[in-house]
Amino acid sequence: MTRIAVFGRESLVSAVAALGFEPSDEGPVAVVDAEDADAVACASTIASSVPRIVVAPREKHAMLRALGTDASHIVASGSPAELGPAITAILPKRARTATRVVAVTGTRGGVGRTLLVTNLARRLARSGRVAIIDATGSGAAAWWLAAEAAPWSELEPLATELSPEHLAIIAREAAPGLHLVGGGCTAPSGSIVVAAIRAAVAAFDLVLVDAPPAYCDVPVAMRSLLDRAVVLTYDDPVSLAVLLAPSIAEGDWIVASQFIARRLGDRDVFRSLPRDERAVGTALASRGPVGGRLGHAYDEFAEVLAIDAAR
Repeated sequence: MTRIAVFGRESLVSAVAALGFEPSDEGPVAVVDAEDADAVACASTIASSVPRIVVAPREKHAMLRALGTDASHIVASGSPAELGPAITAILPKRARTATRVVAVTGTRGGVGRTLLVTNLARRLARSGRVAIIDATGSGAAAWWLAAEAAPWSELEPLATELSPEHLAIIAREAAPGLHLVGGGCTAPSGSIVVAAIRAAVAAFDLVLVDAPPAYCDVPVAMRSLLDRAVVLTYDDPVSLAVLLAPSIAEGDWIVASQFIARRLGDRDVFRSLPRDERAVGTALASRGPVGGRLGHAYDEFAEVLAIDAAR
């Protein structure tokens, strides 16, 4: 778990913990409550090279900027909603090698996110060990794979101690080489999702995370574990607006669902998935892999991911 140095009231410590980080006296990033004199004094002793997020009322933002604090490092409250994007932006980037963890999200529900995840996993499991982590708690991945999966409510007590060995027991085999973590009925907490990803990386060749829509709350700490993020989208006004949100990073792969496009607004489209209702209907009836034109697009996408994972 990534440590974050926290200098401030207990409420600030709780907010950092809620984001899936470990509050500590040291870390690659510091969060400082400018209204707490003791906290400011303690923060003044850490190395100047440690980037800081400063929590201060809006009337003090101009003064902080005048003193050289980057505007993007200042937030008006210590709420997880404000702290999350600021911490994500300032965390040191990991040196990227091979892709091991891929999250698939969408600009909204119904864009085919789980269908993509399960079909990619089926194809990629032919040549390696693949884990799906259903971070939505919907049970949709289990349904598509015709597999039973332990609900997150049973896994929550393991959030602080989940090991690769634990995960090997918990993960349910849905097909040769393909395992599933997370069933339906209960949405998981950020801490158990982060713990599951960390354990899965040590136990599997590739981890695919079926993540909630991009506008929903997702663990900020999860973002720091990702090698790739795939964002499925339609071309309706709501979806295009979500593409502009801070939660959609510049390097995310934008995938146009059910239509052909090369650009959406200011964003390049990485892949386009064709509309193929017949193929989806056949897959629904059997809960099997999708064929047809859409299945061919999934084949090509899986090949791209396999190459990315082998670098």
